[in-house]
Amino acid sequence: MKNQSPFLRRALLLLVLVVYGTDAKIKIIIAKQDVLVGEEFLLLCKAEEEGDITWQKDGEDFGDIVHIKKATFEDAGKYTCLCDFGSGHNDSVQTQVYVHEGPSFGETKTYHKFLEGKDGVVPCHVTGRPAVEVQWLRNNQKIPTKVGARVSHTSDNTLRIEGVKREDAGTYVCHAQIKGRPVYQSLAISVVVNVPPKVLLTEKVKKVMAGSETNVSLVCLVEGQPKPNITWIMPRTFDPSRHLFNSDRSQLTILSVARADYGEYVCSATNEISEDSATIMLDVFEAPEVFVSAEQQSVLVGERVSVSCNVSGNPQPELHWLNKHNGQTLDSASGHIHVVNGVLVIDEILPSDGGLYSCMAVSTTGNASRDVAIHTQPGPLYLSVSPGLTSVLFSLKTMPISGGTPVTSFILQWRQSATQQWKEVTVPASDSLAITALKPYTLYTVRFAAMNAVGLGWFSETKSVRTLGIRKWYTHTATITHLMDNYTVHLT
Repeated sequence: MKNQSPFLRRALLLLVLVVYGTDAKIKIIIAKQDVLVGEEFLLLCKAEEEGDITWQKDGEDFGDIVHIKKATFEDAGKYTCLCDFGSGHNDSVQTQVYVHEGPSFGETKTYHKFLEGKDGVVPCHVTGRPAVEVQWLRNNQKIPTKVGARVSHTSDNTLRIEGVKREDAGTYVCHAQIKGRPVYQSLAISVVVNVPPKVLLTEKVKKVMAGSETNVSLVCLVEGQPKPNITWIMPRTFDPSRHLFNSDRSQLTILSVARADYGEYVCSATNEISEDSATIMLDVFEAPEVFVSAEQQSVLVGERVSVSCNVSGNPQPELHWLNKHNGQTLDSASGHIHVVNGVLVIDEILPSDGGLYSCMAVSTTGNASRDVAIHTQPGPLYLSVSPGLTSVLFSLKTMPISGGTPVTSFILQWRQSATQQWKEVTVPASDSLAITALKPYTLYTVRFAAMNAVGLGWFSETKSVRTLGIRKWYTHTATITHLMDNYTVHLT
């Protein structure tokens, strides 16, 4: 017993468990029927009574003990235990021992990558004896061997995928089993589907108005496997204070959009398969602006006026000059007031030309304007005069043409003869227009003119007027007082 292996000693202990009964019975004790090549196996024959035990293999005498230290395929077969009981009763029992090798997957690859749209082939190299049966599984579902199926199991144990799709990615199981026996092995194989990068744009043209408060985001959606890397090409130098990216760089945000941000933004996606790109056109509009050489000009009547105007914006606005006094748009054929290459020109300005002019920028993105005030002297006066005892009162029929800026005062002049110099008085526009402290019943020549911030306007036509008074005649019998009729002279 000292030279017996531990395996044999444990097995022989089972012989101690003998059950006694009225009918002698025997049975074979075996650890497993399926033995791997090279394994040790032992067959024990258990009897309920004492007796002599012998063994046969496939009908031939084998010996008293079945103990195989290293199983070979020749050790497979039908083993029979025969027992000759002391009572003279004989009995026998049989069992089948199977010897197998494998199944084994050898150098079968457990990771495969395929390009979307191409055909994929996943071999399962299985060896084993006796014959091995193979099944392919995915999600515990058998993959059919049906001819023509897009995903099928071919006769050489290969998994074939026609026109690989993204959903074909995942884990597949090659299940190999010794034919007819519960001996099997499974191998998990990963399938990865590579997809070329594809750039998807939500919009190819982005329109935005420039401004310090304006921010714009350009979105570049990308598909592909492995996940592509995203890069951008911009029309101006990258500025981290204004150009911001999200975590995967699929969105570019531009802060405080300026006209210089206008241009093409190219989004590129790259993975190990290939590269794809798309272009977003950022169209930056600018609100129209108007710039004039002067917002106010004061000129004397008869002089020439010239005011230049420039407009900017995107798209480029149209430039128009407007006479705000009469609402007329000025052009190159507007007489002595006309426009030449954006310049407002007034030749030999008249009092009626004074006032506001507006340079306008008209664009699809909006309008803008800037006013220019042209000031000149006031125009002629239309009035009537009335004599008093020692005064002359002036009355305006209509207010004079102001020349574009309010009349501040009037100059009233008078004289008795053409050889005399004019005497004058300045009267605020808000006061009564009257010449006082004149001689009674005296003939005077009078005129007056309006004054504004630019200067003195045209004088009215002169008019003769006699002040009122009393003439006395003395006689011996009486004094006759004769009152003169009132004279009113109207200027036309």
